[in-house]
Amino acid sequence: MIKKVEKGKHVGQWKVRIQPVDKITGKRLSFPVKYVDSKKEAVKLERELWAEYENGLNPSDGTAIFADEFQKYVDRRAKTISPVTLKAWQGSADDFKTYFGKAKINQITTALVSEYAHKYVDEHHATVSKSSTIAKRLIHMRNFFKTIVGKTIKENPVPEGALKLFFKQSDFTVPQEWYIFSSDQLESIRNLIFKDLQHASVMNWSSKLAILIESYTGMRVSEVQALKFNKVVFEDSAWTFRINNSWSDYEKSFTGALKARPKGYSRTVLPVPQKLIILLQKFKNKQEDFLKKHDLDNPLDLVFINIHDYKASATDQPVNQRSINEMLKNICDRLNIKADGKLLSMYSFRHTICTNLANTPGMSYPWAAEKMGHSLQMFMNTYVGIDPNMNQQMNKLWVS
Repeated sequence: MIKKVEKGKHVGQWKVRIQPVDKITGKRLSFPVKYVDSKKEAVKLERELWAEYENGLNPSDGTAIFADEFQKYVDRRAKTISPVTLKAWQGSADDFKTYFGKAKINQITTALVSEYAHKYVDEHHATVSKSSTIAKRLIHMRNFFKTIVGKTIKENPVPEGALKLFFKQSDFTVPQEWYIFSSDQLESIRNLIFKDLQHASVMNWSSKLAILIESYTGMRVSEVQALKFNKVVFEDSAWTFRINNSWSDYEKSFTGALKARPKGYSRTVLPVPQKLIILLQKFKNKQEDFLKKHDLDNPLDLVFINIHDYKASATDQPVNQRSINEMLKNICDRLNIKADGKLLSMYSFRHTICTNLANTPGMSYPWAAEKMGHSLQMFMNTYVGIDPNMNQQMNKLWVS
């Protein structure tokens, strides 16, 4: 029901209320009345209330089982997130069922959530950091409660920055740093690969070429795996790749889109030197000869189709990330590049290039973020170390 209020303290506003019939009892349910300032807002709110009801959560019913409602929330999100992300959310759902049992939504308090966080860390001998499992569990829980604040509950029982509120500084684990290649090391890696590929058989090209391309572009490895020969482009006086897809080793399939981007979206990556393009064409010729000789095909025009595994090749699968990382380890051993306790993998190239971009004088950060497939805020927070929201905080500090 939508009705304009003619008198009282809400005069001039629009009243919104839904009264569905319970499918089991046949009784009409009474939901709280909401008020908005325009008819357009009222129509939108009414649709949202009905959608929430149809999805199984009664906005007036805080007595619903928290773990059950969280599972429904995960199920509703399943088609909108990647399989790997869904696995993490389902992990949270399973954990909440175990710990919270039949606890109702209105029984979930901040104290109870804090107790859960400490018990999880103790029982699993888990670390506490921004990237830890318990951090993800709390973020998932907070996101769920966000959807029902002001409808089912008054405030979110999972506060913002919960990890820092629930744990002492001494409880935190210093996260392991990612290895950053020096300019000399990048040059050494590239020179070694160029030299190796001069006389290598086609069977020994894929992983090394993937590393070489990664050393120039810093793409996500899943994006490198999905590269196609026909996506090599010459734009704005530079050679580059236009990408619009990625590969999931977990699902053994293409995702159909780039991370956190809609299907159909594409971007060009950082420019690459012409000598890499010439090498890529040489590889294409070698690959075509090999496929023809072994009666194989490459209908997707993949650069890194897995010719080491005929079954994978026949089903259009690229070389997997483990093989590429093993080759990188081999190259680093040959060049005496040591991780020194830091994390060193293909991701190190991405971390290195993003860091270099962030520290290049005169760099356009929006341009850099776009080339790397990051949001501007993510790029600034992670690599520049400046939060775009800091300006507002500093203004308040200055005038206070």
